[in-house]
Parts: sequence; C-alpha cells; structure tokens
Amino acid sequence: MAHCLHAARQRKETQPVKTYSKEKLALFVANDDAVFFLEPLVDSLLANGLTAAKITDAVAASARRVLRAYLCDNDVKLSVAELDVEAQVIAKKLIDRLTVRNPDAVPPVANRRGLPAAVAVA
Repeated sequence: MAHCLHAARQRKETQPVKTYSKEKLALFVANDDAVFFLEPLVDSLLANGLTAAKITDAVAASARRVLRAYLCDNDVKLSVAELDVEAQVIAKKLIDRLTVRNPDAVPPVANRRGLPAAVAVA
C-alpha cells in the first residue's frame, strides 16, 4: 500500500503545472471585459429590432477597441489579424448568447432580475 502511495505521489510531482503566459491571461481578461461592457448594448440593440447581421460589424469594432485598450494597458502586443479574429469571436458569441430564440419564453422584465431577455430564458 505504501508503495502505491509513493508511486502516486511521484506521478503527481512530475506532472507539469499548467501555467498561462502573460499574453494568454491578458487576452482572457480582455475578452471577459469586452463581454461585460458590450452585453447591455447588444441586448438593447437586439431588443429594439436590429438583427444580428446588422450589428455584428459594429459589435466587433467595439470589442476590438476594448481588447486593444486592455492589452495596451497591460503592455501586451497582439497582431492586427489576431485582434480582429478575437473581436469577431467575441461579437459572434455575445450576439448568439443574447439572441432570443423563443419570444414566448421570455419572462416579464420584473422577473428577470436584471438579466438580458435571452439569458433570463436559459
């Protein structure tokens, strides 16, 4: 039994610890910030009848600005192409998450507890 514990402890000690680079961590936080700041805007635009196709470019441009500001503040450099890809991914995911698929399932505003309509349904 002691041998098994020793072998398990050895395996555990030799496994590398997963660490994130400064760039990956900054990009993760920047993505989170972009979603946080843009969620009310996207929810409002969708609630007022604009379609995902109409707002995707504007949301991506706004996400790009939030990403660039955060990454610049943390002295992280990202290529323009990488920045554009990240902004498009954020915009697509945010719009998909906030798009109401079944309007009949949306609870009244008083019962949403501040959540966007599509999030309150889920």
